[in-house]
Amino acid sequence: METTKITVKVFERMLVGFDRQIDSLFIKRDGFLNSVISKEIRNLEADLAGRRNSAVAKRHIAAKLKMMGTRTVNIVVDKTTADALNKVVKEFNLVRDALVNRLILMLRSPRIFLRWMDLPEVINGSQFESMIEQMPTSPMEALKSIHDDPLYYLRAGCEERHETGLYLIDLPDDFLGFSCILDDSRIPGTEAHEKRVREADELLASLLSFEENAFSGTAEDKG
Repeated sequence: METTKITVKVFERMLVGFDRQIDSLFIKRDGFLNSVISKEIRNLEADLAGRRNSAVAKRHIAAKLKMMGTRTVNIVVDKTTADALNKVVKEFNLVRDALVNRLILMLRSPRIFLRWMDLPEVINGSQFESMIEQMPTSPMEALKSIHDDPLYYLRAGCEERHETGLYLIDLPDDFLGFSCILDDSRIPGTEAHEKRVREADELLASLLSFEENAFSGTAEDKG
């Protein structure tokens, strides 16, 4: 199959850890990422259907990723994978580097990330029963099962707990550079963000007013 190189900027500290894990498992990084990207595109399209980043959102994501500190790497992938990736990037106005970084983050899924995002650290018979699928006892068949859909349990856990897809779940502000879709309301300086701030201030004022009136009423009743 014809291959090509794609150039990606990856959060450097994460890349070091990812490469270390890949080497310890005797996996070829480029071949593995090619497989993951090609298989995840359909899940990405399903999650992002009907959505598209604004120009300001795309710039903000790219800027946030750059601020994190990245290293440029070349990844050899099938040309069909590269073409499909470029297609979804254009369709949804994505930052391609952000998508690849998000995939690597999810593949690694360190415990602190899972806890922060309220995603399951383990899958057992007492939790998420609807998502459990049989795992082969044959080691080679088990490896094949994971290879075919490495994000299966993470995706199922996300849908179970948050009722949304992996590519839509919001990330902390420090990791907005890994966003696929970013609503303008999370970008300071935009009209959507100003509206969000005003609505939050109004809600807080209403809550304080309610509490004050409720307290005053209680005091008067006692008098």
